[in-house]
Amino acid sequence: MRRFCAAAAAAALGATAWHIARNAAPPSFDDAWYLETSFRLFSALKAGPLEFARAYAEAFRIKAPLIALVPLPLYAVLGPGERVAVWVNLPLAALAAWAWSRAAAEWWRGHPRARDAAALGGALCALTPLAYGLSRVFLVETLLTALLGLWAWRCAAAKPGDRREGWRLGVLLGLGLLAKVTFPLVAAGFAWPARERLRPHAKLALLVAVPLAATWYAANLPYVLGFAWSAGFGRVAGDYAGGGGLGARLDWAVAIFRDALSWPLAAAMAAVGAAAALSAREKAGAGLNAALWGLAPLLVYAAGVNREPRLIAPLLPVAALLAARAAVSFPGAAARGASAALLLGAGLSVCAVRTFRSSAPSANPGWDRGALVDAVVAAGGKVAAVALEDPRLNANNLSSLAAMRGLGLRFVSLGYAQSSAEAALIRLKDKSCDTIVFVDGVTEPEPPAFLNRANAGVRAMAASGKLKTRPAANAALAPGVTATVLRLIW
Repeated sequence: MRRFCAAAAAAALGATAWHIARNAAPPSFDDAWYLETSFRLFSALKAGPLEFARAYAEAFRIKAPLIALVPLPLYAVLGPGERVAVWVNLPLAALAAWAWSRAAAEWWRGHPRARDAAALGGALCALTPLAYGLSRVFLVETLLTALLGLWAWRCAAAKPGDRREGWRLGVLLGLGLLAKVTFPLVAAGFAWPARERLRPHAKLALLVAVPLAATWYAANLPYVLGFAWSAGFGRVAGDYAGGGGLGARLDWAVAIFRDALSWPLAAAMAAVGAAAALSAREKAGAGLNAALWGLAPLLVYAAGVNREPRLIAPLLPVAALLAARAAVSFPGAAARGASAALLLGAGLSVCAVRTFRSSAPSANPGWDRGALVDAVVAAGGKVAAVALEDPRLNANNLSSLAAMRGLGLRFVSLGYAQSSAEAALIRLKDKSCDTIVFVDGVTEPEPPAFLNRANAGVRAMAASGKLKTRPAANAALAPGVTATVLRLIW
């Protein structure tokens, strides 16, 4: 069984490698912001350690910065590139599957088929649709899943007398915080059932984790905490996810089974789990309790307003490990083999569909962002406001391209979070914008629509002269789509 599991995991990772190599689609919003910061950190590193330290301390402000640092060695070899950065997710995805399989091996220690359960669980981690889907774009979840898997493993394996464990746990906690501010939330579920074994290591772990995390949090803690609350329960969450209520939370649960796991894999997991519960006569044990405690943070996400499925991606491996544990619990070898085949078959079939059909890589590089960057540079712009927020063209992916080229030019969104043209004008002054970009030929921007609610009003002000501008440059972005660059006269 273990050889088949290894082959299935290798197939999932190979499919991701093929997808990354073939995909030419540009970054859109969050991934473009991560890329911009990564490129600027690389440029700062080349400028010297002091410049890098300053850029690191100022990175994001409202998001932890570790993902932006991970591709820097690749840039040193291959040069900075939007597609280059995505390749770091491939070894991170492999590390995540391995780490979670090690956690499973500790949880099921003493079971006669613990090694089979760990191998099958690791393969299912690699075959979870949300996991490999997120590994094909430059987002933080693949890194976070790997770090959480390592944390779960060390919590399960920790021995009170091992003096090195405090260092391991401290490094993982510090890196986890630098990956995402909510890491302690998802990590707590794995630490709680191991609290007696972890208590002797707590002091050393904190002495390591706090200084490590403070390299960035010392300058940014109020900002990141405020944004985390807003993104989970406040205004930002409401903008993207709408209101709460039982119906909305049921929709969120359905999205987890439909999109994050997929109906075929979710059904296979449920079938194997139900059959094992009815036929197996094994005691639950401490390992099963530890795994179930690991799912406890789902209750916090269920209570929140933000129902973005990728927020729970780091916890999905627990479901994979539980399904694997159920598959090896049958007394008969035929039943165990059939269960493993059902799980792996469902995972591989969905992976094939989502790799080659429904989410196939795109050969289309999108609109000509480079032409617009060149136009703004020709216009002498240093900070350009963009009156369009669209996955194909927005302030984030224009800033990403400018940063990749080593330019100091920055783009800022015009309408994001501004409910009126007057509020957008205040934003232009606050951001010290010297140019503004209007785009023609876009009949209806792709959602979310609220990002563009102030654009028309600002354009009307520019046309009437209330906002003083002068023509500076033009750029063709796509057939029928053009951009006009105006200098702002303050």
